[in-house]
Amino acid sequence: MIFGDKWVPRDTFEPVVVGREEDAYLVTEELYELHNNRKQLKGQLSSTYYRLTIPFAPHMFGSGKTTFCINYLELLRRLSETSLSSFASDSSKKAFLDKLKDSAFLYVDLRELERTNPEKRSLKWALFYLLYQSACRRSGFEEPDPEECFEVFKLRTDMLIEKIREVLNMRTDQFLLVVFDEVGALDESYDEFDFERTQDGDVFPYNDFFEIVRELCNENNLFVIVVGKSEGLRIKNSVAFGPRVLLHFISLSPLRSSNLIEFLEKSHLKGQVQSRVCDILCSSSFSVNELSEALLECTGGVPGLLTRAVNMLLNFVQTRGQPFMLKDECLSCMNEDGFQRICAEPFIQYISTSDEDKKTEFGILLMMALFHIPFKVYDALNSESYLFDAVNEMGLYRYPIDQDTFQVLIPKVFVGNFEHLSSLSLLEKILLGSLKLEPVDCFFSSKCRVFEGIVAIRLILMLSSKVRNEFRELLCQLSAIFKEMKLPIREPLPLDYMRSVGVSESRSESNKKRKTYGSNEWNKIIQEALYFDRVYIPVDTNSHSPDIILKLQSPVDSKVLIVGVACKGRWNSERIGWSDIIEEAEKFLVPISNQVLSNAPDRNHCMLIVVGTKLSFNVANELGDQSRCFSSGMSIESESFTIPSNCELVILCERDVEMLIDKEVLNGLEKAFSSTDRPFLKNFGLDLLKRVRHSFLSWQ
Repeated sequence: MIFGDKWVPRDTFEPVVVGREEDAYLVTEELYELHNNRKQLKGQLSSTYYRLTIPFAPHMFGSGKTTFCINYLELLRRLSETSLSSFASDSSKKAFLDKLKDSAFLYVDLRELERTNPEKRSLKWALFYLLYQSACRRSGFEEPDPEECFEVFKLRTDMLIEKIREVLNMRTDQFLLVVFDEVGALDESYDEFDFERTQDGDVFPYNDFFEIVRELCNENNLFVIVVGKSEGLRIKNSVAFGPRVLLHFISLSPLRSSNLIEFLEKSHLKGQVQSRVCDILCSSSFSVNELSEALLECTGGVPGLLTRAVNMLLNFVQTRGQPFMLKDECLSCMNEDGFQRICAEPFIQYISTSDEDKKTEFGILLMMALFHIPFKVYDALNSESYLFDAVNEMGLYRYPIDQDTFQVLIPKVFVGNFEHLSSLSLLEKILLGSLKLEPVDCFFSSKCRVFEGIVAIRLILMLSSKVRNEFRELLCQLSAIFKEMKLPIREPLPLDYMRSVGVSESRSESNKKRKTYGSNEWNKIIQEALYFDRVYIPVDTNSHSPDIILKLQSPVDSKVLIVGVACKGRWNSERIGWSDIIEEAEKFLVPISNQVLSNAPDRNHCMLIVVGTKLSFNVANELGDQSRCFSSGMSIESESFTIPSNCELVILCERDVEMLIDKEVLNGLEKAFSSTDRPFLKNFGLDLLKRVRHSFLSWQ
């Protein structure tokens, strides 16, 4: 069966708009500000503090721009008694909201913008004609003649709006809401129209466009929203900072799990209101909650991807005549290459990995997505652009944390396609593989252990490097068991941010709430949950496991080395003493030895590596400022602790920790984490992220 036979994206259902309460509220506030300050905008009052602010959504395809705008007035009617009730608590705002809900609506697709007689080179005239043409089409009138239209309203805004109100049969005081969609069409208009030029001869079509919009907004009872992806309209564009127009970014956040449940329960097949989407896709053993979790895992909650994925699943289950029985069955379908390729096809952009600048940007955005490093709207990527724009231009998504703060969101359906890009570096393969494995709730709860992730990636690169490697040689010198392992490993190991015990864990309420595992479960973890093809990092710090766990295998006799890494100290002022080290050994080496190694003492071995950022003076003195390996049976007399059978304890000196992590990176991380457990990009700085990337690449 070829992909196209199984996965058909044909539209089969009527999706409802959910999760847009905050966006509707903020847009309504901006429109009210225009309504309240129109006289100032027109220069009829001496006060000039008001600057026209246009609600604007410069998002990627599939983020719900068009759907939001088309349904905005319906959202107002639906939300006026709930999320908009606080807005309407003021009497003047309530009166405004009541009139806004009753607005006439005019949708204008700027892809239809073209040179128009008789003023062919005039953007203003082309836009005026398109506005009037759209009004005529909406009212069922014949296509207007451009020459006759020009004779009637020339380039006068008041005459244009008067004719539009007449065509739409509007009441005198009725509001008119105009939505300009696909603003990115102006990217292709440089040679079409006569634009204003700067002293250097440059043209900025969007400055001209928003100047026309500003003129339109001088007309009473008229409101404008602008949406559309554009490579030319960046937030650094002067129109965003000029003295006349500001752009207010509509967040259009990807949907959360609760939104998805509402979406699935309220959406229905076309023409069949009683046929709910969730009833068709779910069996009695597969709940709508589980379906929403699976879809969130695949699409990241991006509305366009979500709608396309649901269409494909609906076509699939209707063709076979049977709903999904289990969540794993549904996820298995969505993980198929054919499903991911077809689902992402209209949205994904080709990312050239041959251009070094783009490679650097791509690597940095991948790290920011994996480590959940938030960025502000005006954080600069370089002298030419901001991160806000770079995310757009790389074809990715932004997840808003608040009005001016975002995270990079890469839906897993995209990751599957990116993995097939040619010329991916080893680092990019690790990052993409890690994003594919990362629990989706880990992203939305913003939990990610950055320091542990960086240490883990350095270890992966050390284990997989085919060139001489000081750190790998150090471990081989310290440990005879490590020297026996099969290195370098063949494939890069992705990071698996581990939340549950194992693959066979039930979905009981207690297990759903549990975020780690008990000290008596190591045998189950090692045998059922840990594989040789990934490196594990428990999502939450806990008292039962090290910070990083992996398994290595010897090429002979099938010997297995279970490696745990304890990242101690971090950026605490207190130095790491023997009691801290023994605590880590007791919670990992002792139970592993008792529960796992004793079952096959000739085959299984365990090593704990202590990566301490600041060792206490007595530890450093006893080590002799050198890394040291304590083997099975050796005692640490000061703590009365003996290394268990088939185990080793490796303590890295500070010099070797700097070699593992990179001294500059270590210093930068210490500064970034000095005041918060979740630093923003400004704490890291792009220079540090570039340094981290460079340090990774140096070990490939």
